[in-house]
Amino acid sequence: MGHSYIDRPIYSFWVDGNWGGNLSAYTGGLYTGGGTTCCWPFQSGTVEVVWILDVTPEDIESGLEEERHSITVSMPSYSQEDQYLHVHFLPDNQVELAWSPDLQSPLSERLRDK
Repeated sequence: MGHSYIDRPIYSFWVDGNWGGNLSAYTGGLYTGGGTTCCWPFQSGTVEVVWILDVTPEDIESGLEEERHSITVSMPSYSQEDQYLHVHFLPDNQVELAWSPDLQSPLSERLRDK
């Protein structure tokens, strides 16, 4: 499940090549996020997160273009009950990951004020 704390929509994102969906700007509230995709197996260690920042018609008029970004991050630890990988997109092209047993990310409360 994706969560955005940035001012631009995310056209698409992937975690280790697995499509995660798209996100509107600022969907990172406490109980909100983007859509979910299913069912991808992940290994421990690191994963590559790739995302494309989208543009609105107004952005295009002002000369802004799509931007593709990627970052390699550590896969967080998880318990047997965890079923959802939460991908949090932060300002300055930073990403944080967290596992949870439900659709509520354990990071949302801390990150919503960023």
